[in-house]
This record gives sequence, structure tokens and C-alpha cells, in this order.
Amino acid sequence: MTGNGCHRILTKIANLAICGLAFLALTAAPSAAQILWGTSTVEIADAPGFEGYWLYRMNIGWDTTGLVGHGMSHVSFFLELVVCDCACDQGIVTLDSVAGTGAGEGGCVLKFLGFYECSGDPGFPSDTPTVRYQHIEDGCDPDRIGTATLHFYSRFGPGVACVHTGSLGIKAGKITEVGDITGVLPLCECGSSSVSSTATWGQIKSLYR
Repeated sequence: MTGNGCHRILTKIANLAICGLAFLALTAAPSAAQILWGTSTVEIADAPGFEGYWLYRMNIGWDTTGLVGHGMSHVSFFLELVVCDCACDQGIVTLDSVAGTGAGEGGCVLKFLGFYECSGDPGFPSDTPTVRYQHIEDGCDPDRIGTATLHFYSRFGPGVACVHTGSLGIKAGKITEVGDITGVLPLCECGSSSVSSTATWGQIKSLYR
């Protein structure tokens, strides 16, 4: 094994340890100062056409009342895959035609399109691979305070559950803010082609312990 390979493994172990400590300190409710927050979970996808993928699901909330009256224009999910040679390979992240729903103004149902941007969301000062969610402009607009459930599919399996600081982004007008997401993110696994046939629900649940 090369020195760089050892360094990557040691870094991953250190990161998992830090995540574990952060997860133990988690409080369920967002602080009053937060504009964006969320949780993420993972399961084995069973939808037709997505066999062999992991399904990542995010439940997010936002409060943009303090952003000079601007409503949310889009939300981004930063995948922390900056050092990943295969992050831009075809099929690493795949999305449904409707990649999420949420509560809009007046009780209407928001629908979101999803876009995988492996070079990062140009609206944020980061080049990490990003899943960006843009609401469909069909007469239903996001409220200044709202929630949504978003999802994507990935060939990459999950890491352990923890608090991922600054891994959510929200754009409201020309203003951008970041928030934390608690749960699992995909790990870079170049060469992985599908969910292991030996994966069990017990193994998935162990990520959250």
C-alpha cells in the first residue's frame, strides 16, 4: 500500500471518530440561530431501474425570514467527496424526475428537480460534488419557513452517522447560507459497482448506533 493510501485510511478513521463524538453531542431541535438544518438516512433502493443503488433521503427545514425578505431559491447538499477520483463518473449519483417534495405557501405541494454537479454548486465557494435541488416553478412557491424531503441514489455506500457541519446550503436571492445535516453521507468507493449482496438491514442500522 502506498503512503498516500495509508494517509487516506488514517484520515477516514480520524474523521469517523470525530463524527462519532459529534453525533453523541447532537440535540434533536435546531438552534434559534439556524437558517437551514436537516437529517439524512440511507436504505437499499428497491425502485425499478435503481437496483444495486443506495437510496439517500434528507429531511430538511429552513427559516429565511431574516434574509431581507427573500424566499428560498434552491437547496444544495454537499457530499464531502472533494478527494475522490471517480466522483464525476457516470452513474455515481442518479436522481428521479421528481427528487423531492415539500410544503409551499398556502399549503401547496412543492416539487423539486435534482441536479448532480460533480464540480460543485457555482453559487457557493466550494468545489465539492453537490446535489442541488431546485423547486419546480408551477405556481407553488416555497414559504419563508418550510420543510422538504429530498432524495438521491448513489453507487457509493454510506459512512457512519454523524453531524456534518456546513454540508447543507441554501440560496435566497443573492444570499447564501449553510447549515448542518445529521446522519449519513456517501463515502468515496471507486470501483464499487453495486450494493453488496451481503448487506443486511442490521448492518445499515448499525451505522446509527
